[in-house]
Amino acid sequence: MGFTTYEFLVFFPVFLALYWLGKNRNWKNLLLLTASYIFYGWIASWHVAIIFLSTLMDYFLALGMQRWKPKARLLMWIGVILNLGLLLFAKYYFFFNTSLAGWLSQTGLGGDIFLMRIILPLGLSFYILKKIGYLLDVQRGTFKPTSDFIAYAAYVSFFPQVLSGPIDRPQKLLTQLYEPRAWKSENLYNAWPLLVMGFFKKLVIANTVQVIVEQIFELAEPSKIILIVGGLGFALQILADFSSYTDLSRGLAFLLGLETTENFNKPYLSLTPGEFWNRWHISLSSWLRDYIFFPIRRVLLKQKKAIPDILIQSIPPLVTMFVSGLWHGVGWKFIVWGLYYGILIVVYQLLGVRGDWKPQGAIKQFFAWLIMFSLIVFGWLIFRAVSLDWLWNVLIHSPLYRNTNELIASFVLLVMIGFYALLLIIKSLLDRYASNYTNLYALYYVGITLMTIVFINSSSPDFIYFQF
Repeated sequence: MGFTTYEFLVFFPVFLALYWLGKNRNWKNLLLLTASYIFYGWIASWHVAIIFLSTLMDYFLALGMQRWKPKARLLMWIGVILNLGLLLFAKYYFFFNTSLAGWLSQTGLGGDIFLMRIILPLGLSFYILKKIGYLLDVQRGTFKPTSDFIAYAAYVSFFPQVLSGPIDRPQKLLTQLYEPRAWKSENLYNAWPLLVMGFFKKLVIANTVQVIVEQIFELAEPSKIILIVGGLGFALQILADFSSYTDLSRGLAFLLGLETTENFNKPYLSLTPGEFWNRWHISLSSWLRDYIFFPIRRVLLKQKKAIPDILIQSIPPLVTMFVSGLWHGVGWKFIVWGLYYGILIVVYQLLGVRGDWKPQGAIKQFFAWLIMFSLIVFGWLIFRAVSLDWLWNVLIHSPLYRNTNELIASFVLLVMIGFYALLLIIKSLLDRYASNYTNLYALYYVGITLMTIVFINSSSPDFIYFQF
């Protein structure tokens, strides 16, 4: 069940009515947990058993860490290893088990997305990071373990987030589940712009641009011009797709009287790779920073006399982005994509250009942005490519363009992509320069609502990040 399905449009209003009919906090949390398990187990009910048992494990481990202080670190590592083991098994076993892969290929089911949904629990990468973060925070003493299992289980399986995040910390979301919630008009006021934008970005922009992108990346050997168009299209598609899920997730949470993390902050305006990761998938970036980057850096700084300064600067971002690549997918292209950003961060740092860097003057800022945006698009080419061999072959052997007709086709596709990008740019300009002009906002939201209604019966493929 996805946010853009008809089943969800029936499921959520019924759940919302029952949720607010109950006055008691415990009733709301129990109903939220029940709804989350129904939502999560819609495709394969046994997925609920995995999330329930792993949640139960972490719940008791955290309580044990509080009760037996000398064993807290050991219990924390047991939880981390078991969670990572589950994640790695689910992600990699079915790809490296050659006999299973051969059987799936022979039966014609190897590329069956529905089958893979059943075999590989959706959203596993997201809720595993939630649970690991909880254990680490309890061990560090920055969060007190909860004795309320229902609240904790509802936090882990929180249905607006369970499939594609954001990855909210317990300090942010779990603490809100401890508190009583009463309906306020602000809930609807905060929710509706996010819901309208979320449906619009997914149904109108992401799904439409996806058609162009898929046709380009299915070509055996596109020209470099076509490849660039495909890279620009995918940059727009993945931003619209993933940010739309976050918008819908946050909007649904507001309707439940809960506030969740903002996951995107105009990432394509970044001037450095560090700034990009501070703006893109913010909840994942902050998780990687707090639980991987900083711990590695602290260890290296303790050995400062024995380790060259260049390694102290280089190793933390390289390892962090390598882990990011592993988390995003299975295969060499994801590892290369992660290391690509690690190398970019290191190079920028060695040049003295850090995340908060901003050159003086509009012209310098423009060229700094143009360079960074080009690097981002190239990164998306690695991410989206059929394979590294396919991308290498296109970059080395394909011509710039083959004929005039191909140039015309590229221009037409680029105009189409630019049109959909413009719809998002207008929203950003309104936010920045016309926040007090309510009539302009009303006109914009009316326009995108009408477009969404027109597109709503078109195909609605899953959100990109469901596969991670």
